[in-house]
Amino acid sequence: MSTHGHATAAHESHDAPGHASVATYVRVALILSAVTALEVGVIYIRFLTPIVVPLLLVMAAAKFTLVVMFFMHLRYDPRPVAAVFVGPLIIASLLGLALIALVGTLLAIHP
Repeated sequence: MSTHGHATAAHESHDAPGHASVATYVRVALILSAVTALEVGVIYIRFLTPIVVPLLLVMAAAKFTLVVMFFMHLRYDPRPVAAVFVGPLIIASLLGLALIALVGTLLAIHP
């Protein structure tokens, strides 16, 4: 019985410095909801048609960053752990952009 009380106390002290408060999570959720509403709204604004895809990509990247930083707790991890995640993510993003450019070039050459 005493070990259970000790484990609970240790768990509570472990959570405090490494995680955000409930209010922070609520704020992040509200921001994510607002950005999602903006994403839906941007599609219906006609004069944004030429830049709608880059705009949506930027908003999606912002939402991805918020989710990773707060809900996956990467913000509170040591820098080397974050580098293990962010390094390959940057490489994968650059490869994706290169693939998009390649396909666009091929479609322009061979319609």
